[in-house]
Amino acid sequence: MANPDVLSTRIEGGIAVVTLGSPKRIFFDPEMSEALLGALTALGNDEAVRVVAVTGGAPGYFVRHYSVAELIKTGERLKSSGQKWAEDTPYRPGSFAEAMLLLSGCPSR
Repeated sequence: MANPDVLSTRIEGGIAVVTLGSPKRIFFDPEMSEALLGALTALGNDEAVRVVAVTGGAPGYFVRHYSVAELIKTGERLKSSGQKWAEDTPYRPGSFAEAMLLLSGCPSR
């Protein structure tokens, strides 16, 4: 189960509401991405769920931004690897892309 400051889910009357973040945490990062994929996978397999709504956990925000600390960490890791990255380097989708593909393929119930 995900940390409720990262992601929470509630189901009522066949409607699942997935809430990203909280007033304490309004940024997206790999932890939230993995939690979102896990939640959507579970909801997609739940025959009682007919609708999934994804919302933000902080008033006025869906998600404010991607984690700046995570972007810096990734940039430093890539820089220290010494590897040169061509402009046409293929995109390798992560858990967020997988979650969006999962949503796009959900059957109508």
